[in-house]
Amino acid sequence: MKKIVILAAGNVVAGGVVSFLDVFSFTNAYWRRMNPDANEDLFHCHVVSPDGKPVNTNQHIQIPAIGFDKPEDILDADAVILASAFVTGREEFQLYLNDFMPLFEPLRLFADSGKPVAAYCSGTLMLAASGVLNHRTATTVWWLKEMFERNFPQVKLCMDKLVISDEHIHTAGATTSNLSLALHIIGILVGEQVAQQMAKILLIDPNRSSQQPFMSMDLSVGINSHKDELVMSIQNWMQSHMAQSFLLDDIAEKFAVGKRTMIRRFKKALNETPASYMQRLRVDEAKRLLETTELALEQIVDRVGYEDVSSFRKLFIQLTSLSPRAYREKFNTHACC
Repeated sequence: MKKIVILAAGNVVAGGVVSFLDVFSFTNAYWRRMNPDANEDLFHCHVVSPDGKPVNTNQHIQIPAIGFDKPEDILDADAVILASAFVTGREEFQLYLNDFMPLFEPLRLFADSGKPVAAYCSGTLMLAASGVLNHRTATTVWWLKEMFERNFPQVKLCMDKLVISDEHIHTAGATTSNLSLALHIIGILVGEQVAQQMAKILLIDPNRSSQQPFMSMDLSVGINSHKDELVMSIQNWMQSHMAQSFLLDDIAEKFAVGKRTMIRRFKKALNETPASYMQRLRVDEAKRLLETTELALEQIVDRVGYEDVSSFRKLFIQLTSLSPRAYREKFNTHACC
């Protein structure tokens, strides 16, 4: 039997914890059906809170939990998962951090054991805050990417995969990526064959490999706002002049600022250059047009200020992991091609 510990604190997202419990419970049921002579389940799950009291969720539901008598108790587990909390901005992040901090000591002890540690969505922020992700590659929830990068520059953030493993440390993206993470943990602990069967039974797409197609600039930039009025003005100008072809020198001249100064202030405010911001802006508008219209790709490319369809297609694939056609098929419910 494998013991799974789910660390939970703060304003916990109910679905995340319950989904893990359900996936492991269904796996136990499948195991018993396939092995009628088995005398124990595959998994035994415990939700652990800092004080051993039930954890409150963002839906005002209480989830029963236990506590550790001493930090070393966590070493009895075969895998540890960090549950996510409801975090949409800095204040909620700080509250979550304050609530989760008592669990850092046992978490670090367990991470040193070399056994699997996993986190998804905002739980990746706690894993980073504990220091466990230092100098490792990880992913996180896409709309908190900028917050993650600013707070944890020592972590190499990679957003082009849904689940990332760096040795025994496993991270996943936004909320429902926890289902893919659960399959990943099952594969590690009891084998890929069982994980594949559970994917079929629970209708979890095992080929859902990236969160890039779901990313939206409107949400990510809105959450991680800044106060640089010059950068805001340039952002607004870029938005309204997207269909035009222009160089960074043109923008710098229009706003009476040196190009190097503009680039420096963009990096400070948005953690990216004006050129990369403009690319993302154009791809985001192309995504909207693919989702809501039947315009040909050539027309869409023209509307977002590009002339070369081939180069734009390459950029689109780079930023979304899908071709424009595949993106339309996935997200335009009225598309016929």
